[in-house]
Amino acid sequence: MCFESYRICKIIGEEAGGVAVAVQYVAFSMESFEKYNAEFAPLLQAEHQKRFGSSAAAFRTNLEILEEGHLVDA
Repeated sequence: MCFESYRICKIIGEEAGGVAVAVQYVAFSMESFEKYNAEFAPLLQAEHQKRFGSSAAAFRTNLEILEEGHLVDA
């Protein structure tokens, strides 16, 4: 297991005629991300390309979490 959590979000405000989503994964560590990237990502990216072709754009960006928390009503 490489990731501790994920989010799938619909992007609001996209042009009419399609639905856009963003998927975000949080890795347990940089080492677990590197394992995913080496062992699993190439096959998953090839499957995505085969299934969706040019009809679904994909890009990947690595982010470092600087701070996170949860807000609650006081």
